[in-house]
Amino acid sequence: MPLLLLLLGCRETLTPGVMVPDRDPSRRWEQVLSRIVDRDGYVDYGALEADRGPLDDYLAWLATDQAWEGKITKDWHAQYLNAYNALVMYQVLVRGRPTSVLDVKGMVPIRGYKFFHGTQFKLGRDLLSLSEIEHERIRWKEMDYRDHAAMNCASRSCPPMRPELYRPNLLQTQLTDQMRVWVMDDERGVRVTNEKATFSPIFDWYARDFAFFSAGEDICSIAALHATGTKRQMLYDLAQRGCPHDYFTYDWSLNESR
Repeated sequence: MPLLLLLLGCRETLTPGVMVPDRDPSRRWEQVLSRIVDRDGYVDYGALEADRGPLDDYLAWLATDQAWEGKITKDWHAQYLNAYNALVMYQVLVRGRPTSVLDVKGMVPIRGYKFFHGTQFKLGRDLLSLSEIEHERIRWKEMDYRDHAAMNCASRSCPPMRPELYRPNLLQTQLTDQMRVWVMDDERGVRVTNEKATFSPIFDWYARDFAFFSAGEDICSIAALHATGTKRQMLYDLAQRGCPHDYFTYDWSLNESR
């Protein structure tokens, strides 16, 4: 417990430092998002830096009680996904667009700790790190493996960034589509041959999520459910053979649009 309190006390709080807008700025932020995310789901951080006002306004809005008032479960689900992705991009800018988010230095000498654990942000009445948003407010609360396709960690092997906000009334459709986009991506999702499937390490890091949240399906069957065309059939065929698979090496370099 003393060590935990020490680590929490060492966390840096980042705030956009702008006046809270008079009205919800989500639409303006979404317009910027649609311009800075390319067709492959990578981010043009230079363009974002040049037009970061809507991002700062959006995060200032999320820091107010008003942004979270009257929300029901599905509203909070979508809003935490949006907050996570926006805060990742915001921190990339604040940290000077590092070569990798793992290289952000802090008092704790663990790669990635400063970016994901050692920095906190105000959301409503709470101060939360990216790790706490991911695990406490999304994973453990929603128990939906599709969320792993929806959260982007600013790295080249992360699932593609979606060029729009998640919306409560469209969330289930958006999550299913985002899972399809991710699985069909040979570089960041799943590659398939007749002999085996090669998965993103996210399927390994969160193996319990994929198994438990799907009621025990193997990852070939899960991926097949969201794949299309030949890849879908090949994954089902592999599932029938016990799902032979391995994992590709994760590329943590910044997901800068090229």
